[in-house]
Amino acid sequence: MEFEAKLKSRQGDAGIFEASGINWPEVNRKATGKVVLYIEERDKISDDQRKLLYALWRDYEAYTGTPLDAVEAWFKYQYMLHADLDHLPSLSRGRMSKRLATDFITYTLEYYLNNGIPFKQADWYKGADIERVCYAMLMKKVCFVCGREHSDIAHVEAVGAGRNRNTIDHSKHHFMCLCREHHQEQHTTGIRTFMSRHHIVPIKLKQGDIEKLMKGG
Repeated sequence: MEFEAKLKSRQGDAGIFEASGINWPEVNRKATGKVVLYIEERDKISDDQRKLLYALWRDYEAYTGTPLDAVEAWFKYQYMLHADLDHLPSLSRGRMSKRLATDFITYTLEYYLNNGIPFKQADWYKGADIERVCYAMLMKKVCFVCGREHSDIAHVEAVGAGRNRNTIDHSKHHFMCLCREHHQEQHTTGIRTFMSRHHIVPIKLKQGDIEKLMKGG
């Protein structure tokens, strides 16, 4: 059983912690009476990152019907190969760095986007590399905000009314992908407010990526 606690006061090497959300009947039924305190380190995988990975794997389970333990085992193995690790990655507390956890989450989201796997986790930005995920969303024409497919490619910098978009040097621009609803919101609220609100990173593309997008590839 795990519960979050906050440090209320301390004196010397002693501290008083306050925990909430405890199911006391369950504790009384199952607990031995021993409490182990784990203090999360800044450079280690966070609880939010661990929860996000399992939530994403549950999305995969719901979409494919694959049991969760098999989903977890498969993604760990695939990521081990991808990251050239010499062992399966462990999500146990203190066993994975925050950097590796960020890369693992980003790898998982990129896989979902590239293979059409839907996910419900709107707060993915809290644990992933935002720029890499936004790039994958852009190339698959998925709305940066709501995940709607077949969304519109939008310039971040204003193109200007009356200009022929076929003659614009797109390599000098940044892009985002938005559905019609969120594209309208962007125009209503202003680009800076909109990107800050939705944790959007504008993407600058190489010529090959631009040509692929313009051809609808």
